[in-house]
Amino acid sequence: MKGNNIYEDREEKRVRDAKRHTVYCPNCGEPVLDHLTVCPHCGGKLKPAVYQPLSDEQIKKIRIVTYTIGALVAVGVILYLLLR
Repeated sequence: MKGNNIYEDREEKRVRDAKRHTVYCPNCGEPVLDHLTVCPHCGGKLKPAVYQPLSDEQIKKIRIVTYTIGALVAVGVILYLLLR
């Protein structure tokens, strides 16, 4: 990287990394990033290279677990403050 300053170097790296993660939409042929699930140009469905979005059931399970843990921590803090 032989830029005049650090900002030019960062921009070159950003462009190089974006090119590495670019694929072409099978519906319209436009370049898109490989992690997208919907083409921003035509709205067609894309299959991400690595990223797989969570299903609604997985999101629901995660939400239940985190809310339960959060509620238990909150109750524990309240009891600690009351009994202290």
